[in-house]
Amino acid sequence: KAVATHPLGKLVLIGFAWAYLHHFCAGVRYLFLDMQKGEELHTARKTAASVFVVSLLLTLAVAGAIW
Repeated sequence: KAVATHPLGKLVLIGFAWAYLHHFCAGVRYLFLDMQKGEELHTARKTAASVFVVSLLLTLAVAGAIW
């Protein structure tokens, strides 16, 4: 409990949360790519940026709950 309440411990937890959420969102993107959805270069770039933005927003929500 002491590690989870320490500010450095919270930052590590938030980092792990971002890694997990980014991996999850990218996995959903790849599921669509496997179904041949969004393979065009323009669409692929947009979805890649969307994965980054969505994972950051979800991480901010988790960070708010942790902090």
